[in-house]
Amino acid sequence: MKTFKSNQFKSMPKNSFLEINSFVLQKRMSTFILVLWAFSLTFIISCAPKIGEQINKRLVDPFDETKNINVHFVTTRREMGAKDRCDGNSFGFITDINPHFGICIVNVPAKHIIGDIAMDNEQDKNSFFQFNGRVNTDDKEFLSKIKSSASEEVLVFVHGFNVNFDEAVLRAGQIKYDLKFPGEVVVYSWPAGADAGLLGQVMVKSTYDLNFTEAKINREPFTNFLKSISSIGKKIHLVVHSMGHQVVLPSLASLSKSGKQQFLSELILNAPDFDKNEFDRILSDLSKTAERITLYCSPGDNALVASQKVNGAPRAGMCFKYSGVDVINVNEVDDPVLGVGGLGHGYYSSRPILTDIYQVLLGVSVEKRLFIRKSGPKNGENFVLRK
Repeated sequence: MKTFKSNQFKSMPKNSFLEINSFVLQKRMSTFILVLWAFSLTFIISCAPKIGEQINKRLVDPFDETKNINVHFVTTRREMGAKDRCDGNSFGFITDINPHFGICIVNVPAKHIIGDIAMDNEQDKNSFFQFNGRVNTDDKEFLSKIKSSASEEVLVFVHGFNVNFDEAVLRAGQIKYDLKFPGEVVVYSWPAGADAGLLGQVMVKSTYDLNFTEAKINREPFTNFLKSISSIGKKIHLVVHSMGHQVVLPSLASLSKSGKQQFLSELILNAPDFDKNEFDRILSDLSKTAERITLYCSPGDNALVASQKVNGAPRAGMCFKYSGVDVINVNEVDDPVLGVGGLGHGYYSSRPILTDIYQVLLGVSVEKRLFIRKSGPKNGENFVLRK
């Protein structure tokens, strides 16, 4: 280490003394800042919980055994007389003036295949879905039950075209179980579906037109429902499928225009049967309602191709890029044999999609989720769900 003799200090200019003192001070300050930074980093690391611990805390129930699940329902379907049941004889295909509220108790079998909702009340409960009762409530009791739940999250599911009430309830139960969702699940069931007879099944075009009309009628009731469910102070996730977007998207846009913003956490759109140009027009309003929007699309979705022919315009779920929306093409995980089979229009409840939605609900960014890759710059979507 270099030292200075006393006579050297006497001969040094005054500015040199200042420079030395400044240098020593800077060194001491640098050392102090480095020690402070190291201490702070150590403190942050030691206090921050591990990611696994956070997930374990959120997901208390492992959902690994057959269990009864409460599916809260709001339906504008006209009641058919079976006031204590949730099967196909409970609610019909025409809109009622007043919504009905309640809980369907669904047995979800541990042995079910992901995406399957085979139901049989006479068979083994570990292999088949079953209805185990219904509790009717009014709107205030409905909200009170959801608000009193220990979880701070709620998942709202809105089904699509040609779905009966019982199927919608079973699907909501399946989604909750397979997602291991910790909060309450609510199905908003609008009057979709058709008569079970042969004529009702053959007249697909008539059923589509009738369902489309009912969907538009339900925009106001659904808007009122969103106002009430968002008032309970919980994190709301909204999952929509197919023609259900005709109910949901205009309602969200209307609420946004009225000043209600950021009341949804995750908005998840599956195969939207919704006019692409109309979607573009209301997108700025939609973007204000949710923290994030995820859209699963497929250019090979035969139902959307048919809808395009009927409506004379491309559908939003056929893969187009939208500003501020994570558009994910799922066509790659669809694996038909000779053009038959595969995920099809109902892919939203399948293993590949639920695996990604699980990560969406955890708040993971799209680029960092499993089995997601960026798409090419000339493609319609932003991302592709890998096979």
